[in-house]
Amino acid sequence: MNKNLLITFIAGIAATGGLLFGFDTGVINVALPTLRKAFDLTPELESWVVSAVLAGGMVGPFVSGPLTDYLGRKKINILASLIFVIGSILTAIAPNVVFLIGGRLLLGLAIGIVASTVPLYIAELAPKEKRGQLVTFFQLAITLGILLSYVVGYLFEGQENAWRLMFWTGFIPAAVLFTGMFFVPESPRWLISKGRSEEALLVLNKLRTPEQALEELKETEEILSEKTSGKGDWKILFTKKLRIPLFIGIGIFCIQQFSGINAIIYYSTDIFKKLFDGPTATLATVGVGVINTFATLLAIRLLDKIGRKPLLYIGLIGTAFCLGTVGLAFYMKDSLPAALQQWMLVGGIYTYIIFFAISLGPLGWLLISEVYPLKIRGFASSMGSFNHWFFDFWVAFSFPRLAATSLGDNGGIFGIYMLVVLLGLFFARYVVFETKGLSLEDIEKKWK
Repeated sequence: MNKNLLITFIAGIAATGGLLFGFDTGVINVALPTLRKAFDLTPELESWVVSAVLAGGMVGPFVSGPLTDYLGRKKINILASLIFVIGSILTAIAPNVVFLIGGRLLLGLAIGIVASTVPLYIAELAPKEKRGQLVTFFQLAITLGILLSYVVGYLFEGQENAWRLMFWTGFIPAAVLFTGMFFVPESPRWLISKGRSEEALLVLNKLRTPEQALEELKETEEILSEKTSGKGDWKILFTKKLRIPLFIGIGIFCIQQFSGINAIIYYSTDIFKKLFDGPTATLATVGVGVINTFATLLAIRLLDKIGRKPLLYIGLIGTAFCLGTVGLAFYMKDSLPAALQQWMLVGGIYTYIIFFAISLGPLGWLLISEVYPLKIRGFASSMGSFNHWFFDFWVAFSFPRLAATSLGDNGGIFGIYMLVVLLGLFFARYVVFETKGLSLEDIEKKWK
């Protein structure tokens, strides 16, 4: 098989974890209307049903952190896929809300694992000139999973026990991931870190020219042999020399989540139902998924051409403008013509999705897969993933409560999100650095 096709195939199999990530977080958006009727959900129970996945996601990195560096990238992804299979079954057959929350906690655990291990696995297999493109496969898969969940919701809407059919659909990609991970290689950089250089070279020869394979092997071995590279102790992540990577892992996900992305992903159907009747609101939500997917395809083309930092600036400015537009549409709803308010809300949300998908969306996962030293990369990427779930949990948990207050009526929620995004411009200017065109070893040398 052609080397480019092979690496694309491997990245595609691994990125199925992202598809499950997107599906199992997005499906709650379209399942909520029937779940409310089936279980007579209060706002408090609804918050737990939605955010159980996020609570599980926060636990996932504590599982993957030590095991990714100990067992390897491949085995931990096989474990996660098995948890996906079990969680999908449990949510689909749930007899009560407690059982449902338990199943979603398991799904969250699996998502929390793959969120750190899949981008890391792809980054360690990818050539430096295509690393941004290939790691963004994970974000593309997330958007495809979200789109799939919305389409499934639209198709099953109105059927008896529609939510069960929606959750059963998640079983299929879980089984694909579980099967597919047995047919892909282990990360060559992890093999080298365990003294298994011959095995690593066999993998590299399948993915690179013989000269490139030997050069990459030598460069990685040199990095690992330097005394200054540390002994793999996770505590070095919190030392002064790694302060910038630590801040990147925290800051990028704080801004990403408090830009309000998952308030839209989880609750856009409810927002659109304030504007449209019946299936039109669900169809408008499907539009969110379609735009998210196509914008992420654009990001794949741009990240290795324009670079990480310029796209971050573009995305932050664009999302801030769109959030302001949506917030203004809510604030002035009594004085605006109905048609204009619809254009401001739907257009603002759709355009927001475009700016997010070319910047904050893929950059979170890409940066945490790039900036950490090899010896603690598994642990550090998992901690970066934990930051995502920690901030995501509080956004999802707080949104229905805030929406029930005056902040929900007057668009103040979106004003808060806009302020966070604008503050993110300082983060982009003073913390983030450009990694385009650098090998993982070149980046690691910066911390010497």
